[in-house]
Amino acid sequence: MTRYAFIMRIKPELRAEYEKAHDEIWPDMAAAIRKSGIRNYSIYFRQDGTLFAYLESKDPGAAFAWLGKTEVNARWQKAMDRFFVKKDPSTLGPDVEVIEEVFHID
Repeated sequence: MTRYAFIMRIKPELRAEYEKAHDEIWPDMAAAIRKSGIRNYSIYFRQDGTLFAYLESKDPGAAFAWLGKTEVNARWQKAMDRFFVKKDPSTLGPDVEVIEEVFHID
């Protein structure tokens, strides 16, 4: 499995609502994430609104490409869009910055 990490930003004042949405993730969205091959997916919050996300996948690029073609992901991104801080408000979904792994130990 490839370890994959990225950051994105939400409006800090919407943290509780963002967490609630993920506590109540749609079953079909959770199933699509699993079907894409994504495993061990976690999101962490900093007080400034930065989210750190970590996941594992055999091929993260292929997993995201597959997920991006699903109807449920399109609905989820539309529902989540209001939470994100981003440079271009006309794009759907968050601005994502991939973080390069520089150290790992089991």
